[in-house]
Amino acid sequence: YIIIIDEINRGNISKIFGELITLIEDSKRMGNDEALEITLPNSSGEKFSVPNNLYILGTMNTADKSIALLDTALRRRFEFEEIMPKPDLLSEDVEGVNLQELLISINKRIEYFYDRDHSIGHAYLIDVKNLKDLKIIFSTKIIPLLQEYFYDDWEKINIILGNNGFIIEKPKFTTADIFNITLPDEFLLEEDKKFFTVSAVEAWNAESFIKIYKKNSEK
Repeated sequence: YIIIIDEINRGNISKIFGELITLIEDSKRMGNDEALEITLPNSSGEKFSVPNNLYILGTMNTADKSIALLDTALRRRFEFEEIMPKPDLLSEDVEGVNLQELLISINKRIEYFYDRDHSIGHAYLIDVKNLKDLKIIFSTKIIPLLQEYFYDDWEKINIILGNNGFIIEKPKFTTADIFNITLPDEFLLEEDKKFFTVSAVEAWNAESFIKIYKKNSEK
């Protein structure tokens, strides 16, 4: 028998397990040398212990900061297995785009600028069947996720996406273009400050995505 608790690190452990937090230990289970049993509340004195054929799986996202605050009692009773993205589950040809290479390249750059715990999972691209699907995933999920990761540092996001047209720089402007008053000096921006935006999705094509993972040496 298997119980799966999703996002276990976000839950209230005392409410999820209660007195069972001790009973789920291997040595405390039914039939073992240190087996324990409790009297179930709201019962007529019924005894209960956890059998050996019960497996408890808890999932969590490594990018979630709340992992650092994970209950110590929970850490002692579980084995931790890291499950990283699996690009090999993705298609190698979606209208000419290799999704495996695409995900590998993006995640290498995220690890370079941030860390490996924030790698993008293959689940984002697993159902991509055509270029239209890929555009939707990038515009509504992947680019917004990168914005969150890098706090709207558009220059880094642009580099991660291959500097090939997904992120474009807005035309230069002066304060006179947007204000009808003279701004005090403390509100003036640096002359080299740049402003970016996401380009029109309609302009993206297969080559736009291929350039993300294509090496400079490739023609």
